Amino acid sequence: MTRRTKTGKTLTDSEIAAIADDFENADFNPDDIEKIKKTRRRSPRIGDTKAEVLTFRAPSSYKHRIKERADADAKSESQVIRDALDAYL
Repeated sequence: MTRRTKTGKTLTDSEIAAIADDFENADFNPDDIEKIKKTRRRSPRIGDTKAEVLTFRAPSSYKHRIKERADADAKSESQVIRDALDAYL
């Protein structure tokens, strides 16, 4: 199986396992650990403003269709949804 990173790079399961092994076996100094601990996932900006998170209900078939479209277009699932909303609105 392969996975796509946010930057669009495709990684295989063996590549992900190798990265995890490197991380687990690395020698970190206290400063490195503090930097890792301070790293937090933040909502990305879209344009000049902070992105809003929208939640809505949809048929379960949408999830599969969105994923297929994202894979075909080499985009994130979120970008596929934004593109669809832009086209409709």
